[in-house]
Amino acid sequence: MTYQYKCSVRAADFFRMSMRQTYHSVAGMCNLVFTVAMILLTVKFWERSGDLVQVLLLFACLLFPVVQPIAIYFRAKAQARTLPEDMELGFDDAGLHVRVGGQKEDIPWKRIRVVKQPDMIIVFSDAKHGYMLTNRVMGNEKEAFFAFAEKKIEQER
Repeated sequence: MTYQYKCSVRAADFFRMSMRQTYHSVAGMCNLVFTVAMILLTVKFWERSGDLVQVLLLFACLLFPVVQPIAIYFRAKAQARTLPEDMELGFDDAGLHVRVGGQKEDIPWKRIRVVKQPDMIIVFSDAKHGYMLTNRVMGNEKEAFFAFAEKKIEQER
């Protein structure tokens, strides 16, 4: 069986992935606790505070639910701009075949790890690098591709 995809990742895809990673981690839980604590402190001390302290309290309340997602989105836009537009990913019994322009790289299944998320499958070629295959790109092949990839990875180990 072979699967062929034209890799098309948008800033919104990077944003969703980053937000999911942030808020499904210990750091995300700390952000949530900090935000709730700041809201409670703001409510308690709002009347007794001067203008500068009120501005700081308001900023602290908005830091993680508003400012951080905006910063993550701008980082996602920058990441999306760095990706080549003509990247093609092919999967077969030998592994992953990446084509960008005139260059080609073959990655065997023993080096690959796949992670399924609600809106994408991420194919990792090592601990830090991977390829995002969104539901939009894969269409109705998502489950079949994921089962195929897991089977090939399991066979290699």
